Amino acid sequence: MNTKAFRIAAVAVTTGAAALGLGSTAYASGVSGPAIYVDHVLYRTVATPTELSGTGAPAQSWDTIYNFFGAQPSVATAAPGDPGFNGGRWQVHKVSTPQGYAAALAAGDLDADGVLDSASEVQAAMASGALVDDGIVKYFVCTLNKVPGQP
Repeated sequence: MNTKAFRIAAVAVTTGAAALGLGSTAYASGVSGPAIYVDHVLYRTVATPTELSGTGAPAQSWDTIYNFFGAQPSVATAAPGDPGFNGGRWQVHKVSTPQGYAAALAAGDLDADGVLDSASEVQAAMASGALVDDGIVKYFVCTLNKVPGQP
């Protein structure tokens, strides 16, 4: 492949990954920094380069990650040790804020700590219409590890 064609292909791949949010820490392969809240506790991940879409696995075999695509860290519905935790198999839902992020915070930040950091807060913001679940964008596997110093 010539250099110009390679650069065009690299830009196309990078642009496509960015459009899907694949550069976010919840998707990147390897150890992340603080990336995902579960029940007000911040976790980091060790993601694997997996793509499990189309496996036909039943819905109950996945836990959910709500990805804010840069507005704040993601929020997951379960963590290791929680009843029913599915071992790090995730379906990632893209969420958007049609009225702006501040409106989603005002509607869902039930503990007034300045971030949506639990599934109940995400659900409260969704119930108000200030946060919208735009659907599943990825199925993959990653671990969750508490950020040191978290309760």
